[in-house]
Amino acid sequence: MASCRLLKELWAVRRTIILIITPLALLPVFLLNDSTESRCAYGLAVMAVYWITESLPLACTALLPIVLFPVLGLQPMKDVCKNYMKDTSMFGIGCLTFAIAVETSNLHRRVALRTLLLMGSNPRWLMLGFMLPTWFLSMWVNNTSATAMMIPIVTAVLQQLKDTRIKRTPSMLAKQGMEVKQNKRTSASTSESRRLQPLATTGRRKVENTDPDDNEMDDLDPSSSSSVNNPAAYRRMCKGMSLCVAYAANIGGTGSVSGTSTNLIMQGQAQGLFQQYGLDSGVNFTTWMIFALPGSVICLFLAWIWLSLLFFGPKEWIRRRRTDKVKAALVKETILREYQKLGPVTFAEKAVMSHFLVLVILWLSRKPPVVPGWGSLFPPKFVGDSAAAILIALSLYIFPAERPQVFFWRRSEDRPRAVRAILDWKTVQTTYPWGVLILLGGGFALANACQVSGLSRWIGGQLTVFSYLSPWQLTLVLSAIVAMATEVMSNSATASLLVPILGQLAINLGVNPLYFLFPCTIACSFAFMLPVATPPNAIVFATGHLEVKDMMLAGSVLNVLCVLVVNLAANTWGMAYFGLDTVPPEFSAGALTTATALGTTAPMLENLTASVFSAATEAGLMSDAAETIVNTTLPSLNVSSYL
Repeated sequence: MASCRLLKELWAVRRTIILIITPLALLPVFLLNDSTESRCAYGLAVMAVYWITESLPLACTALLPIVLFPVLGLQPMKDVCKNYMKDTSMFGIGCLTFAIAVETSNLHRRVALRTLLLMGSNPRWLMLGFMLPTWFLSMWVNNTSATAMMIPIVTAVLQQLKDTRIKRTPSMLAKQGMEVKQNKRTSASTSESRRLQPLATTGRRKVENTDPDDNEMDDLDPSSSSSVNNPAAYRRMCKGMSLCVAYAANIGGTGSVSGTSTNLIMQGQAQGLFQQYGLDSGVNFTTWMIFALPGSVICLFLAWIWLSLLFFGPKEWIRRRRTDKVKAALVKETILREYQKLGPVTFAEKAVMSHFLVLVILWLSRKPPVVPGWGSLFPPKFVGDSAAAILIALSLYIFPAERPQVFFWRRSEDRPRAVRAILDWKTVQTTYPWGVLILLGGGFALANACQVSGLSRWIGGQLTVFSYLSPWQLTLVLSAIVAMATEVMSNSATASLLVPILGQLAINLGVNPLYFLFPCTIACSFAFMLPVATPPNAIVFATGHLEVKDMMLAGSVLNVLCVLVVNLAANTWGMAYFGLDTVPPEFSAGALTTATALGTTAPMLENLTASVFSAATEAGLMSDAAETIVNTTLPSLNVSSYL
């Protein structure tokens, strides 16, 4: 009893215990072999434990390099702090600011509801209707916002279906079925289409069906497996509709470089890696979409097909089912009611949409694949995607959210007045996800320290034991490992830890770094199996429709499918466009591998040689001339200190 009470108390303060014990338990990492690599490994290990356990908030852990690396003697403070505000960070600021404008104008909600109205009320098409806008919006706003926006709509539709199931008892369904059959007998000579009309005597609706080929109304059968009147089928529908939103958000975030923070981390760290060799990584908004967007579309439709089969059954695909007109009308009515609450398209929505189109055009036309873009008007590397993002973000603070009430815009009956802008700093300050910006900086600081200390080269050298695998096999294995790792730790933390190591591993193996970085970074977003894996997963799990086993069953298959798709992309159109099968000559893999080997064995050789010389001197086997020769030819060993 006392032990149970003690365990409960320890569990209550587990985060504090981890915070204190972790740095103490890891001290032997560099105390037993003091070197720059081991010191950096110590800092990396501490941050990894904190990120995995979340004993500190992710953004707070990302601030640790400012303290750890100067104290450990790896980098001066000013060099560490430079990593927290880079070109990629400014790109993220611009994109996230625009995302706030989309949310404040309610444009994302209008797009989602309009898509649902177009998709119809058949369960599988309704699922696709939920997935498409979530997927599209998550390319521009963060995945959490896209999910949080869509879940209330899903809940409203499911609640309407539940109310319909409660109100329409089996006896009512039987009467409706009799009315349908009677209607078919009395109206067999006509060719009227199906429609809804009220029953005068009871206030109920009947389904008028005059199609001579319709011999039954399956969806009116209460025993039908896909009917909303089947409680088990309704529960399956709730699970499928909830999961599809989270999965669409996770997949959509891979489609553009601004879709999720892991993409920005990879872009920034890849650029830093290539710049060490005087190269440009070529990873920008346009090239990212060329690589990732086709795969994202394929993954979306695979997810839709798999979830439809899992929760609605194969009959929904094999057999043509009749539509329950009452249910369809109620679903459409629910969505239409939500859409009508938005009112007509506002001036702010039009303005944000215009800004969005201009922003995408600027991104796509800066450095197009075939012809020179507007970026060629400036010196090389002077202008990047962040310039367009910040320009549009600044415009949102200036452009009015309402029709101006001055000069020729003002109607005669209106008084001249100032109107508010689309964005104001107070709104942005309170809603901006500042933690993402700090997390990006922490990842860059960690990657930079790994490169400066030589840790990434050392780890890359140790991983060359996998060189017996062909590059495509190794990419498949690495992306699968990353997809599993991201189930238990933050996507951003996974990318921050692994991207610099994988980049150096590719160089050591004589492989184009982008061949490893693209698939593994995108795999960071394939967290489908656990509620804690991503915020979208947690949001849909909180609806109460799901159990962990539901998410694990659906997510495990989807993990495999998506990892295969991203590897297909790397070995087909990605390889053709980026030339992933060729390595720039600046990446001297042989030289780096040799340097890595020397870096790991030099301390051992130095100690061994010094010991031999010391023993020889003590035995009187070395003359003064020999000592002079040794100290002249091997000054790095500093043998005289041992003599």
